[in-house]
Amino acid sequence: MTKLFPAKRRALLAIAAGLTAMAAPQIAAAGPTAGGSYQLRATVPVACWVRPNETVMAESGRVGSVIEACNSPGGFTVSAQYRPLAESEKARITYGDRSLDLASSSGMLELRRSSMATIRTVDYRFDDVQLDAPLILALTIQPI
Repeated sequence: MTKLFPAKRRALLAIAAGLTAMAAPQIAAAGPTAGGSYQLRATVPVACWVRPNETVMAESGRVGSVIEACNSPGGFTVSAQYRPLAESEKARITYGDRSLDLASSSGMLELRRSSMATIRTVDYRFDDVQLDAPLILALTIQPI
């Protein structure tokens, strides 16, 4: 290593100090001087679906399950549509914890109403089924 003479050392220190002093205002000016805020907004579309594990057919003792999924913050309804029943026909479905008789003339039955968004699996079972012809239920889900 080369030794610097004291005069050269002082000169180099003076130059370095001068450069630092000249750059300091520019560095300070480049610092965080702007303030502000921003808003972030996202919109999630409502999506609902109902999916039985197999065809929902009314037969005594028949069991199955349905996956209900809906992200509507107001909730949703799950309904069953089917052919109108003759006066001599009847069927009962237990959907989750509700036991419901299928209405004979309307061909429509609300199976469940939820007041919030959820995804869940619901078991069902048919009991006390007396039909003259096969009966298939089509399930639909609607956001509230």
